Amino acid sequence: MHAVAAMVAAPVLALLLSCAAGSASTGESLPHESRALSVVPLRCSGCTGDIARTSRARELFEDAESFRRAFLESVPEGTEVPEVDFSRFVVVAAWMGQQANCGSALAIPSARESGTRVEVEVRTSLPGNCAADDAISYPFCFARVEKVAKPYVFLEKTETRVCE
Repeated sequence: MHAVAAMVAAPVLALLLSCAAGSASTGESLPHESRALSVVPLRCSGCTGDIARTSRARELFEDAESFRRAFLESVPEGTEVPEVDFSRFVVVAAWMGQQANCGSALAIPSARESGTRVEVEVRTSLPGNCAADDAISYPFCFARVEKVAKPYVFLEKTETRVCE
């Protein structure tokens, strides 16, 4: 009887252990479960004039009209809005908020689809002790990313430049 119970329990235990090993409790994706998505920068600017978006923000745009409004709020007047096929792509955007000079910048260099979400990398570059134009600026970045039916999250990376 014990041999039969052990034969039945062993496959169930193995299945449970394999499921537990494949789920990261921290919400991080496992390397074999992720894939890089195509990211195309649409417009990034580190030194802009008076812009309506004066505070830090991260946004996802899934339709042309909301993207158009946000883009036109962020760029100089007369800038053409990039065309995006929203049946295949989304637009992700980052705004840094008001900065004291033109030395700061934003970039959206990569995005990865994991088992449960899309992770969008936002890289912030600060001027540190490097020289920069003394002008109030509002750095921003828009990028086109493959559309995936999962939540998009922004992963922040910040670097501070060091100059001699």
